[in-house]
Amino acid sequence: MHHFHGHPYCHDGLTSASLDLVASDAKMSPRNALPYAAPQPANGIGEFGDFINLNFSENVWVYGLEGVNQNLNWLLSNALVLSFFGMLAIVLAYRWLHMANAHLRHIGAMGPLEDQRYWMYNHSRLWPNVKKHLLYAPLRKVRHNRELGIPFIKNASVGMGTLPSRFHMIVLLLYCFSNMAYCLALDWDHPESSSVIAELRGRTGQLAALNIIPTVLFALRNNPLIHITRVSYDAYNLMHRWCVRIMVIEAVLHTIAWAINAHRDAGSAQVALSLATSTSFAWGMMATVVFSFIFVTAAAPIRHAFYETFLNLHRLLVLFGLIGVYVHLDAAGLPQMPYVELCFALWGAEWSWRFYRICYLNISRRNGITKITVEALPGDACRVTFDLRRPWTYTPGCRVHAYLPTISLWLSHPFSIAWAEKSKTSERELEREKISYNKPKDVLGVSRRPNAMPRKSVYKDSAVGTDYYRPKHTNAPGSHKKDVTTISLIVRMRNGMTRKLYERANALPSKVFTTWGAIEGPYGGHETFESYGTMIMFAGGVGITHCVGYAHQLLTQYALGTCATQKILLIWSIPTTESLEWVREWMDQILRLEHRREVLRIQLFVTKPRHKGEVVSNTGSVQMFPGRCNPSTVMAKEMQQRIGAVGVTVCGPGAFADSVRQAVREVVTDGSVDFFEEAFTY
Repeated sequence: MHHFHGHPYCHDGLTSASLDLVASDAKMSPRNALPYAAPQPANGIGEFGDFINLNFSENVWVYGLEGVNQNLNWLLSNALVLSFFGMLAIVLAYRWLHMANAHLRHIGAMGPLEDQRYWMYNHSRLWPNVKKHLLYAPLRKVRHNRELGIPFIKNASVGMGTLPSRFHMIVLLLYCFSNMAYCLALDWDHPESSSVIAELRGRTGQLAALNIIPTVLFALRNNPLIHITRVSYDAYNLMHRWCVRIMVIEAVLHTIAWAINAHRDAGSAQVALSLATSTSFAWGMMATVVFSFIFVTAAAPIRHAFYETFLNLHRLLVLFGLIGVYVHLDAAGLPQMPYVELCFALWGAEWSWRFYRICYLNISRRNGITKITVEALPGDACRVTFDLRRPWTYTPGCRVHAYLPTISLWLSHPFSIAWAEKSKTSERELEREKISYNKPKDVLGVSRRPNAMPRKSVYKDSAVGTDYYRPKHTNAPGSHKKDVTTISLIVRMRNGMTRKLYERANALPSKVFTTWGAIEGPYGGHETFESYGTMIMFAGGVGITHCVGYAHQLLTQYALGTCATQKILLIWSIPTTESLEWVREWMDQILRLEHRREVLRIQLFVTKPRHKGEVVSNTGSVQMFPGRCNPSTVMAKEMQQRIGAVGVTVCGPGAFADSVRQAVREVVTDGSVDFFEEAFTY
């Protein structure tokens, strides 16, 4: 038995017969004559442990880079990286063109209503059909974000996950098939089958190490690509899950290929001896086992059923897995070390940034730690208000991760921001604001100067022939991104942390308690809707939190004359009227805004009314209807009465969001329509 510390082919223990065998094999395979493609460690490839049968011919295919064809590995890795940057360039071009078009539409639609006629229509057949059949299309018919159920299990909180959209599926298939093709690009005509297996070992190891980079990058909340491309975290999270699946499959194939040649060397005893005596092999096997366990436990049913446990265990296992890969590569001096070092750098930098932002926003030497007020509401929900220690920039549509250590220790949970404003110093100021709601004031961080000219606007049911007046001059500020110090969330009771939170507040006589905690963010909020003449917002249940901020912002911008929006339709589907209490305080403020009756209409659909008198259908700008909303009917009607381009956004349960998506696809070729979906597919 012999132990190797350096390159196996240069060890004094090798016999002349084995050296002749290696030399003859090199002649048989001239393409592997340069196994040490740059970068190559100075001390060679080594640290392989002990050998049972030193003279067996299969030794040369088990250890080091013999037969690996590292030159082709680098070439295919570069091709995978270039294809990634090519896809990134396509996404960037699309997003920049979309933003440029929105900016031009915003400027061009700021005049009288007749000026928005141009933006009402599609000016080509190609792009509407691309949106209908590719960008907005589900994988098959309608189902996209509706959870796939598990047969014989009726628990709604446990499912098989969601289906990707048609565009996402194309991207995923290109990614999967390219990895498959690169793994199969082997020298199948080589007379030694062990050489083919060795090449597969090297190829899968190279690609698995490379795929760790997007796996880690796409999982980061502060992924820089989110800000560059303005693509939602949900899309990158989808890519993260598929990247890790491909990476784990390649890692398992890498391990199997090594084990096959090692078994040919001296049977299973050689496999066990190598794992026992080689640091590189032992840690590599540990990393494969850890990532395989992550692969299994990250399945949607397990992830959803035990989310908090999964999240803690997931992060710990990922750390162990990365350490295992690092030691595996470092001990053997393999050239893929920079891949893992980059992953550690990205992960460490992101966590450092998050820690800094959390401390900066929530901890102050003068004001202490962020104060949290939790109020139990009807309909099994809580209003959670954070009184921040430092001002924070709010954008409608963004979300935060909330930390409540007294409820869920160090875990955080994502929620859309329902409302944000500057703290009110006293109840007297609050009452004064309610009385003088039509005077210049500061609401949601948007100030109006006393000398700003009021906006006067009247529109009829048709998009043309509408009487219109816009002030020729106004010096009112138009920015809605002002500093706020108080943010409020609506937390619907589910399982885990949300249930504990609600039960604790609901058990108190006052239904209110205070605690301390923190927020992390903001995340999202990339879309702005000021360029659309007509804005239709669909909300299902607690999804109203995504729409309230946009409604307030658009109405405020309308009064200032800084947006093109002339019509806003807010549709909210709720199970009972108890849910109205979730946002009553904020909706009262919105309904008191000037010009609200001219611009905003609200339709409430109560799906489970307790009695007939509970739902009263009004004829004003706020209407209530019993039963479910039919988005197709709504879209068909609104397209006939639209002003300018139409923007549609939805936030709600998967089935409801899928029905809105289908309704938009039905009319997208009839006029200029853009669709935006806010989903939490964690």
